[in-house]
Amino acid sequence: MYLNKYEERMLRGEYGEAVRIAIEVIVHIGEALGAEKLIDISHAHISGISYFNIGDEGLEFLNDLVSKGAKAAVYTTANPSSIAILDPFTNVYGRDIVVKQYKIIELLKSLGVDDKSFTCIPYKIRRPKINEHLAWAESSAVIYANSILGAKTNREGGIVALMASIIGKTYYSGMHIDENRLPTEIIKIDFPIGNIFEASIIGLYIGNITKGIPYIEMNMNVEDDVYRDIIIRNLLASIASTSDSPMAIIEGITPKFDKIMIKGGLERITIDLAEAKKFSESICSNTLFIGCPHITVDELRHISNRIFLKAKSLGIEKIFVALPQNSEDIILIAEEFRKRGIEIVFLKGACPVVSNLKELNLHSLATLHGKAFHYIPKLGGIKTCLVNVV
Repeated sequence: MYLNKYEERMLRGEYGEAVRIAIEVIVHIGEALGAEKLIDISHAHISGISYFNIGDEGLEFLNDLVSKGAKAAVYTTANPSSIAILDPFTNVYGRDIVVKQYKIIELLKSLGVDDKSFTCIPYKIRRPKINEHLAWAESSAVIYANSILGAKTNREGGIVALMASIIGKTYYSGMHIDENRLPTEIIKIDFPIGNIFEASIIGLYIGNITKGIPYIEMNMNVEDDVYRDIIIRNLLASIASTSDSPMAIIEGITPKFDKIMIKGGLERITIDLAEAKKFSESICSNTLFIGCPHITVDELRHISNRIFLKAKSLGIEKIFVALPQNSEDIILIAEEFRKRGIEIVFLKGACPVVSNLKELNLHSLATLHGKAFHYIPKLGGIKTCLVNVV
């Protein structure tokens, strides 16, 4: 791999041990993937900050890196933490876990992570521009950045994104190169998508059949721009949950979609709703989870009437809502839900998916998100069901 003089000095340790470690990791990965050089990035996003995910080893690694002087060289955000540090859960998980989760967050802040982020929708904190190079490690954010914003990022691991943040660079490979952003098949959705539930089950289905980057032909039966974006976000997050796809090309939506070369002979696949409905189930819990990916306060307010119309008929009594760390003005929303007979618990900067939910004596959790439906049994340890609530 070609390194310029500045990068060579990094590798020799002239800018400190943390920088040397970081560039060594990025160079080794880049060389393994055939990258010829490094490129500058403007935004890194780190995943894997839940204590339940990284444990004592991850905490020790972060502590060691910060003790060596690690500092973010570019704007850096991070994923949600576990819910262990939030009321009313601190007593459930116990002091040891709470302290360690706080320590992980404080180490990231000292490294330079924006303390108002801690969300899986970093593009709501800072919106990247078309062709901007990123190093993001949250699958649902990666696929949204590439597919909707026209930015360029590989689907990095949490440590790789962390290392990229320290040197402000990543390897020039994968999604950073236009030739690698071409479709692998054409998928036609044979009915208009009208809600999050339909987007989620279709996304899970596409993730199971795509070879890499699906070109999606679809119609949406939605006039509301805010709700439309939430639906698209859930479609993409679901695709990324059941595949390693970093991008989808959505006809009429992806920037410059009409300039993308579609090779002759690509497989064409048509999907109808009946095929995808294998992912849906009847209601399994009186507790509902909303916010996977995170939802903003304005978005929640925008769709609250839709929730009220269906939640009570499904027997929902409590709703967990995961939002970005910087969320404000939630008291009035909580009161509105309480008036409708539904308890609402806000999870600011956190996510139940990356938490040990068995400790809460929950046996199951209903959700409208394909991503949550896919990951909660694997990471949270309880049953989930995908229901049409919004």
